Amino acid sequence: MHLIFLRKILAHKLRTILIRNRYVLFEKMSAYRKQHIVPETYLKHFSTKSDGIGIFVIDSDDKYRKGIQKKNSGDKIFWIPNYSDTDFFEDRKALEKMFGTDIENSYNDIISAIELEKPDIDFSIKEELIKWIFYTKLRSPIWENHLENFTDYDYFKKQAEDFASSTVSMRWTIYKSPERKYWWTSDNPGFCHNLKEMEATQKIEPKPIYNIVGVDSILYYPLSKKYYLNIHPYNNGEDLNLNATNTNVRFKQADLSLFRILNYSTLVTQKRLIISSEMEPLKEIEKIKNKT
Repeated sequence: MHLIFLRKILAHKLRTILIRNRYVLFEKMSAYRKQHIVPETYLKHFSTKSDGIGIFVIDSDDKYRKGIQKKNSGDKIFWIPNYSDTDFFEDRKALEKMFGTDIENSYNDIISAIELEKPDIDFSIKEELIKWIFYTKLRSPIWENHLENFTDYDYFKKQAEDFASSTVSMRWTIYKSPERKYWWTSDNPGFCHNLKEMEATQKIEPKPIYNIVGVDSILYYPLSKKYYLNIHPYNNGEDLNLNATNTNVRFKQADLSLFRILNYSTLVTQKRLIISSEMEPLKEIEKIKNKT
């Protein structure tokens, strides 16, 4: 029942919200102009004091400022004017309104629940997190045209159903960063590993888009500077009825090896921004970038 309900939420939420925003009598032209490619409520949890102030960024597309930049969550580097505007809907701002009012508002509550580190996290929190990841991946600048993910409803519905089925059917582990070290994120947070491919090539090659779902996939998503979500298959021999609705979340301390692998994977799956709560860890990347 949980999975059916979640599929329905993901697949029909877009249509419901867009219909709700269809009739707009008057809207200021400047409203909803600053559209974040990385949600501001998400960035806050990668800042020095988790308040959105003090975020260290390297912009690989900036030819003039190749070094580390210190920014705040509302700064222009994180948004593009009218990024999700489209004439496909009656209200050009419908997508941005949906993101702002129906998706992004839940993230602080999600992180607050995770910070308690209780394995029996309520499934409603998992539902909100699945929605968050799904929508933020579809709006990512990694896509050549992210709007196509939302304007083709049949395609959208198929992606929603596949993603919901995959994430609910697997085990959830949250890795805590090592002491005095912090997870990075990017303008394309989250990536995927394919188990069969890794076994065949003996290489770690993270995929920037969650386009491989199912029992052969491992999904990763940086939740905050302290927590990193891993959604992965159950082990052979475990009860086939186990899923995210009846299994506790595992909290584990990441060792330095895993810490380096996950931050490296975040680095190589970025679009153009690598983001950290500290300056020092980005200095090696800065050196490499300044040589190019």
